[in-house]
Amino acid sequence: MVAIWYLLVLAPFVAIPLLWWNYRRKIRQRESASGARWERLVNSAKVDPAGPREAMPSAAPAVAGVTAAPRYARRARALDPAETVVYYLLKNELPDHEVMSHVGLANLLEVPAAIVGSERDQRLRVLAQHTVDFVICNKAMQPVAAIDLLEHEAPAALTSAPDFKTQCLAHTGIRHLRLSRTALPKRHEVRALVLGG
Repeated sequence: MVAIWYLLVLAPFVAIPLLWWNYRRKIRQRESASGARWERLVNSAKVDPAGPREAMPSAAPAVAGVTAAPRYARRARALDPAETVVYYLLKNELPDHEVMSHVGLANLLEVPAAIVGSERDQRLRVLAQHTVDFVICNKAMQPVAAIDLLEHEAPAALTSAPDFKTQCLAHTGIRHLRLSRTALPKRHEVRALVLGG
C-alpha cells in the first residue's frame, strides 16, 4: 500500500518532464521543417528570372586587386532626425491610426475611370512624381491625413496658396498639413492638428 502511494507521489515528477521533452521535440521538428521550407523558398527566389544559363568557363579577373563596385549601398537611416521625431510623435499620439512614411500620391489617389487615353496617362505620371512625408490612415487603412515637412527656408510656404498636392488631397477629402521642420507641434497639439477639431 505504501509503495502505491510512493508511485502516485512520484508519477508527476516523471510524467511532467516526459511530456515537456515530447513537446520540445515536436517544436524542434516543426521549426526544422519550417526552416527547410524557408531555405527552399529563398533558393528558388535566387534563381535567375532569365532562365538557366549554360556553364561558362570562369574568366580570371582582368586586373588583380580590383573589385567590382557595389551596385547599391544601404542608407544609414530610413528617416532623417526631424522625420524620426515626427514619426514618433504621430505614432504615440495617434495609437488608433497607422502611420506610414514617404508615400507616393499614386498610392493615395487614383484617376477617375471616366478619364481615358493620354490624359489619364499624363495624370498618372504627375501623381507618380509627388510624394508626401507621412500618411495617417485609420484602422481600415483609409488615408485621413497627409503631412509634408518643409525645410527651414520655407516657412512662408505654410501660408502661401495651396500647391498641387494640397489641391489634389483636399479634393479627395484627405487633410494635408505642411509643417516646418524647425517648429514641430507639441505632443498635446498633434491629435487636434492632424485630425482637426
